[in-house]
Amino acid sequence: MSRVYFCLRLLALAVGFPAILLYILGATLARSITQFRSGLRTPLRVWMGVLDWAKGIPVGYSYWEHYEAAIMLDEIVVHHDE
Repeated sequence: MSRVYFCLRLLALAVGFPAILLYILGATLARSITQFRSGLRTPLRVWMGVLDWAKGIPVGYSYWEHYEAAIMLDEIVVHHDE
């Protein structure tokens, strides 16, 4: 009976392992494609966060100041004009 279990486990491994690898490769490829389409904002944000941490300022502040603050200030100006 142990030989049957061994064969079943070996069969499950032979079937499951390639499926798991394909899933991991597909997820990695999908993430890479979406990052490529959206630009390099995420790696840039991470790098600027590391630099903020090294400088001792709140992490994410320089990214926000450089890329998001101007948009937010434009929206505030638009709301005050109405």
